[in-house]
Amino acid sequence: MEYIWCFIAALGAGVGTGLAGLSAATVMVPIMIVLCPTFAGETGAYHATAIALASDILGSAFTTSIYIRHKNIDLKRGWIMLVCVIGMCIAGSFAAFEVGNVVLGGFSLFLCVGIGIRFLLKPDTSRENTVSQGASLDAKGILISLFFGLTIGFGTGFVGSGGGMMMLVVFTAFLRMARKTAVCTSTFIMTFTALIAFVSHSLIDATIILNDWQILVLCIVTESAASIISARFANRVNSRVVGLVTGVVLTVIGVVMLAINYRTQIVSLFC
Repeated sequence: MEYIWCFIAALGAGVGTGLAGLSAATVMVPIMIVLCPTFAGETGAYHATAIALASDILGSAFTTSIYIRHKNIDLKRGWIMLVCVIGMCIAGSFAAFEVGNVVLGGFSLFLCVGIGIRFLLKPDTSRENTVSQGASLDAKGILISLFFGLTIGFGTGFVGSGGGMMMLVVFTAFLRMARKTAVCTSTFIMTFTALIAFVSHSLIDATIILNDWQILVLCIVTESAASIISARFANRVNSRVVGLVTGVVLTVIGVVMLAINYRTQIVSLFC
């Protein structure tokens, strides 16, 4: 049964990556720490985040390649974010191992619900006054890239998230990229940050690979396949449809996982 839950988790992660450039941790970690006994121990959430990062590597790479075919990428406005995120994600990996399972697991559950609601309230993240691809960053854009790049980079290593959703918001809301261009640019960055963060997690705790290799392979293959299909779908429909689908999936998964994880506390409130 545990393999079935991991398959479902990776499937949802791949859909999120292909549709909106979300990192695998957004979906995978909540499901794995709540429903899989393997990840219920003291370092369970840490191992789950490492597997999510490993799944993100190929999932993000495949998603990026499909969006690039439709000419949706802008590294000239995203290179500062790339450098900053890579520089901070290793530090986040060490911090995650120190804080333990409770903080990390609970944060992942609420993150899933929060992102889902965000998409439901505003399914279309694109803006009317988007800038053309390849436009240079002004001073404000450089400062924004530095600030968010450093914070997102730390979060990438800490939460086991590739930072896709956060980068998507920064690229669309602050750097005025078109949604599909922002998704492609963020997944391109996420490919490298996920790789670095996974290696950091594995070096800190090698049992991730030694003990969980079967689940690791299952999740990587499943997310990669799902991301390819969903990315092709995303490039054929409008942004509002993509946002609504993403919001519904994440909100339902997050609420159900929260209810299961905190069922004892919820029951005690009504008894």
